Amino acid sequence: MKYIAHTSTDPTKQDQLLKDHLLQSRELAERFAAGTGLATTAGLIALLHDIGKYSDEFQTYIRQAKRDSTSVKRGSIDHTTAGGQILLKAFREPYLGQLVSDVLISHHNVWGVKDYLTAPKKSPFLDRMKKPIGDLPIIKERFYAEVLDEASFQILVDKATQELNQYLEQVRLNTERFYHDDAERGEEVRRVIFFTQKTLSSILIDADRTDTMAFEEGKIVDFEDRTKLFADYHSKLLARLRDFGEPTTEINRLRNRLSEQCDDFAERGDGIYTLSSPTGAGKTIASLRYALHEAAENKKRQIIYVIPYTSIIEQNAQVFRDLLNGDPNDGTNILEFHSNVAREIELERVEDRKDLDMLDLAESSWDSPIIVTTMIQFLNAIFAKGTKNARRFHNLLNSVLVFDEIQNLPLKTTKLFNTAINYLATYGHSDILLCTATQPSLDRLTDGIRLSKDHELIPDLTATFEKFRRVEIINRSNRQMDAEKLATLLKEVYTETHSTLAVVNTKGAARVLYDQLKDQVPGTYHLSTNMCPAHRKNMLNEIKQRLKEDEPTLCISTQLIEAGVDISFKAVVRSLTGVDSIAQAAGRCNRNGELTKGKVYLVDPIPDLEKLTKLPEIERAKDITDSLLYKPDQPTDLLNPEWVQHYFERYYRDQANYLGYPCKNGDDDLYSMLTGTKILGELTKLHRKGLEWGKDLVWAGNAETIARNFAVIPDETVGVLVPYKDGKELIYDLNGTQADLTIEKLKDLFYRAQPYLVNVYQNQLSSLVRQGVIVPISILSTSDAQVYAVTDERYYDSKLGLVSTPMEPLAVDDYVF
Repeated sequence: MKYIAHTSTDPTKQDQLLKDHLLQSRELAERFAAGTGLATTAGLIALLHDIGKYSDEFQTYIRQAKRDSTSVKRGSIDHTTAGGQILLKAFREPYLGQLVSDVLISHHNVWGVKDYLTAPKKSPFLDRMKKPIGDLPIIKERFYAEVLDEASFQILVDKATQELNQYLEQVRLNTERFYHDDAERGEEVRRVIFFTQKTLSSILIDADRTDTMAFEEGKIVDFEDRTKLFADYHSKLLARLRDFGEPTTEINRLRNRLSEQCDDFAERGDGIYTLSSPTGAGKTIASLRYALHEAAENKKRQIIYVIPYTSIIEQNAQVFRDLLNGDPNDGTNILEFHSNVAREIELERVEDRKDLDMLDLAESSWDSPIIVTTMIQFLNAIFAKGTKNARRFHNLLNSVLVFDEIQNLPLKTTKLFNTAINYLATYGHSDILLCTATQPSLDRLTDGIRLSKDHELIPDLTATFEKFRRVEIINRSNRQMDAEKLATLLKEVYTETHSTLAVVNTKGAARVLYDQLKDQVPGTYHLSTNMCPAHRKNMLNEIKQRLKEDEPTLCISTQLIEAGVDISFKAVVRSLTGVDSIAQAAGRCNRNGELTKGKVYLVDPIPDLEKLTKLPEIERAKDITDSLLYKPDQPTDLLNPEWVQHYFERYYRDQANYLGYPCKNGDDDLYSMLTGTKILGELTKLHRKGLEWGKDLVWAGNAETIARNFAVIPDETVGVLVPYKDGKELIYDLNGTQADLTIEKLKDLFYRAQPYLVNVYQNQLSSLVRQGVIVPISILSTSDAQVYAVTDERYYDSKLGLVSTPMEPLAVDDYVF
């Protein structure tokens, strides 16, 4: 009898044999784990991940599903617990058996079923380990006969045991080096184990999905050595920089020097480094130069460029493409990743999970050589729920990670970020560069990042910042302004300069000011995240062209324009906020030294205009800046690195209780849950000692609770396709029939959809779905995910982006379909 792992969505194709899937998944897992010190362990877990499919029950189910998919409930057979139970008992050291079997049984739901906050006395792991499986002897017999004989299997387990013990010994030695207190050492070991399990789970998920996708597409997985690509890109970048010729201005000479310093600093090896570059110093190209040199020299897997969640990633991706390969549409080597296209449906039971989900397979797994993404997506890959997120985590290892504008790290994720970065640098063999003009001193915090020795790329920060100083700050925040007074100030500055940028803290305030000025001031523009990336990109290009031709221009924007946007106005009006954001806004003024000094005006809008009550981080940052501005004993220089340090020390001190991601119950935070200490203390003895070997649970980092409660933005957002330019055609294509869609086509559609997504809050999404403005597209009836799209074009405005009220009367042609 042939035992089946998957049946193809194409009825003309052969079924995938279970033995082939297990062996190929093992090979992929070992390749993915190369360099981690865990390749044997990862391969072992992959080898057993679907062993439960050898049961008669599953084989009957999958054949029935092939004959008539409506006659069975897809995903209703538990085929993962068997592998977990076999692994747990195969290890002679039970704590290692628990570590690996917990990874295996979770690979379909990634610990996303139970929540410690609502069920603290329950252990889903122990429940699964005690679950009776009648076919277990038959499952083992068939596995030994087809895949690996019993003696060879035990040899493999012993080899994994040796590997894990060597790994844990290194963890012990590192922990003794980092910590002096035994309790702190114990907590650090548990945090490392948490991320180790994350790594193994991510490798398993990706190996499983990659092999399944290769089966669906009829392809062989090809592993490429990217060293030559990175070396070629580095050479091309240097050649392009030489093509620009010798710099003719002092600013450009300083930028060249900074770029050379970054290149010289590469080859230092794995660690955490800082690039404290002044705004306008050219750190995007300088950090790319560093990353390419480091990746080529040390054979890194990928370069991942992470920018703030309020920023614009398409500009950086375009700069990279222009400099490195000249292909503006290249998504193979240079991927810009904004958001998932398909939204996973919340499932209460793991048994409800579909076995093969084309939408899940089609989402990007971050396997491109260079990835440009947001801080939200980076953090989601580590902590958020869903297999699409978890699948990406292992690609953060053995890579160069560049964090641009690191000061914009969401406050409540600070400790989670710090410990993740420490793991990636110490055990993940990644090289990490933290870039900003306003370094937030994350190393000075309790549970801070562990910076490498001589970590700063710029040798003389104070002198360098003074050389790049191009603006003066004019404080007008002593009196609050309503919308009318603020609009009057903007008109005055615009009349004087004909080149003015206004940055406010909320989309609502930006919309109010734009509505007041659009008919009064020629050349008025609006920018916010209600626009899809392609729309923002086109709008910015139009603004840049006007500035280049010296046409009068007023841009009213949210803070998205402050990071990673190469644009220069003669004056900036900035709503009062944190010192770091003020410095970033100042970086959009007189960027290239066109004037002797540009002017940056600080203003304080009335509370009703910005409505910051739901943005406590911005409100607190604003208060601290206000207190620094009016220090009676000394003048304040907000752009001086020392004052930036004063600001962050005060900011983190005042928010100390908020840095670990506090939970809604007020008693826990997600950071403390990484160790699982509280879980071990509260689980009943019955559950703690419920295994045959009679030992207490050793590892209990509560990944499912963290995943269920983690959201960078409190009200989770959903990516929605909008009918802006080519986005309209994409909505048509995604509404095609199931027969027309293959995984390859879906992957292409999902990549092309990235520039046409607008992230919408859940409550807004629900309202617009009820109105019929946003429609869930049923691409595949068998999927656990949905794609949302705006089908009424009146709700996507050419100046404002997505709006909740249509701008024009209804017409038949206003609908996409």
